[in-house]
Amino acid sequence: MFSPYPSPSPPVEIDRVATVLDPELTPIGFASGQVSGTDRAGQVIFCRGLVDSVDGHCVDLVIDLESTPEWRITDVRYWGFPSDRWHLEFDRDAAIEQQLDHLARSLPLLLDRC
Repeated sequence: MFSPYPSPSPPVEIDRVATVLDPELTPIGFASGQVSGTDRAGQVIFCRGLVDSVDGHCVDLVIDLESTPEWRITDVRYWGFPSDRWHLEFDRDAAIEQQLDHLARSLPLLLDRC
């Protein structure tokens, strides 16, 4: 998206999601995470080629974050699953480091089978 002014960089906590998960997800066909956000909320999107795509387009793994007041992952969804499974399980109340550790271990196992 074009902006006449440079957009501020997203908070480091949002970038950290891509930094931690890129090495786990790129070997199973995902592009590196695309990061966007503000000082209160953010999102990281990992696009996976045509695997599981019903329309021949990219299938996204989307990770939402909020600062409430500490940064936490609030939702993880993968569009390659049937709609009743889009939202993946994780501990919403854990600190972000524990959430990332869990996702780094579980997502490759779960999504490599798709």
